[in-house]
Amino acid sequence: MLRFAVLGHPVGHSLSPAMHREALKALGLAGSYEALETPQEALGARLEEVRWGYRGVNLTLPLKEAALPLLDWISPEAQAIGAVNTVLSVEGRLFGFNTDASGFLEALQAGGIPLEGPALVLGAGGAGRAVAWALKGAGLEVWVWNRTPARAEALAKEFGLKAVPLERAREARLLVNATSVGLKDPGATPLPPEFLPAEGAAVDLVYRPLWTRFLREAQARGLKVQTGLPMLAWQGALAFRIWTGLLPDPRGMEEAARQALEGE
Repeated sequence: MLRFAVLGHPVGHSLSPAMHREALKALGLAGSYEALETPQEALGARLEEVRWGYRGVNLTLPLKEAALPLLDWISPEAQAIGAVNTVLSVEGRLFGFNTDASGFLEALQAGGIPLEGPALVLGAGGAGRAVAWALKGAGLEVWVWNRTPARAEALAKEFGLKAVPLERAREARLLVNATSVGLKDPGATPLPPEFLPAEGAAVDLVYRPLWTRFLREAQARGLKVQTGLPMLAWQGALAFRIWTGLLPDPRGMEEAARQALEGE
């Protein structure tokens, strides 16, 4: 039987088990997917369990960067982004991948979000790095902003992007919130509404709540919007393909995640 899990801290409210159990069921595969509470200091020991006991795991906060030196091989994408979210275990060897970047682009395409720049990525953490790397690879001009300007400057220098002040959002055609602002706080937004552009699209990687203030104000402005669930589902589907060779329907995984979210 196939064994999978998501590692993180805290990880109890992860939507990944619901998504991947749906994928297993839809494809008729016998397997399990669990959430394993894994503080960063316990990651090394946990990965040794994965080495022989699991086919693969997902990594979430705060483990995506910490895992890199603990794996036997890391994909070029994960190396460039500096984060691993998917680990494949084969005959005792651990292989690290990043499906956040490709999952983000697939979600945009599936949702009809135009790939038009300039794109402004709000946030320079792990999610922001994956999104910025993906958008640059897609040929867009990419700007980055972070609450701590030095972090934005460092990311911009590393990836060949441009660090900008927040008011430049008015000139962007694609806005991506890769910060945690708005998470479980419907009244918070990373972008004052007066900085929203007159046209374009906005994507929020936050999905608790599903409709953040950032998205609601962008939609009211007339922008095309996308919640965080499509990317969550696509990165999960691509991880599942790495583990099994089979690509589950991301729409089914998204619906499973939505139902789990509504059931909380």
